[in-house]
Amino acid sequence: MRVLDLFAGRLGWSQAFLAIGWDVIAIDLVMPDMGIPAGVDYRLQDILALTVADIRAMQVDFICASSPCEQFSVHGMKHFHPDPKFPEMGLRLFNHTRMLCEESGVPYVMENVRAAQKFVGRSVNHCGPFHIWGNAVPACFPKESYSAVKGVAIGSGADTHGITPDQKREYRKQFGMIQTGSKSKARRAYSAAAATIPASVANAVAQGAMNLVHHG
Repeated sequence: MRVLDLFAGRLGWSQAFLAIGWDVIAIDLVMPDMGIPAGVDYRLQDILALTVADIRAMQVDFICASSPCEQFSVHGMKHFHPDPKFPEMGLRLFNHTRMLCEESGVPYVMENVRAAQKFVGRSVNHCGPFHIWGNAVPACFPKESYSAVKGVAIGSGADTHGITPDQKREYRKQFGMIQTGSKSKARRAYSAAAATIPASVANAVAQGAMNLVHHG
């Protein structure tokens, strides 16, 4: 069996499928900050250039995708971004990926953040901040999955309620991800850590994919 991991990042999805014996095709724009495990065909490619024909040619049995969430995320942080820009690129990447998955006919899951629902529709399920869309989302996950958290701290709106702008700026200084430039290497590292799928979530999806392939 073979899974396609789109926006592979630090291979959170891929690792779960490798553990149950699947081959992996992983695609992203940059190489992960780790070695590439045996069994992973890692390809540097722009997902927007990927076509349905490309996916069909890969002959994969399942697709996992975690398109960038940063533009959606700012819409969920009104305490830091009271007037956020429209998430044009985030929406474009999500919709293109969903189109690829749907038209390929391959069972799939897509992960993003809660705030994305405003733009792409309600998720099928979620484990903490990890919201999941697709036609192969498990009906339930292990108990520990529901307490999953993102890999970085970005602060809470409750902590900034009623304080002055100067106090808010001081509060923000403790969160490294917010302080780095949006295109900096440090921001990419923070974003990759935050986006990495928890093992409990990835393992549940991988096991569900195995059951689907064998019994579907």
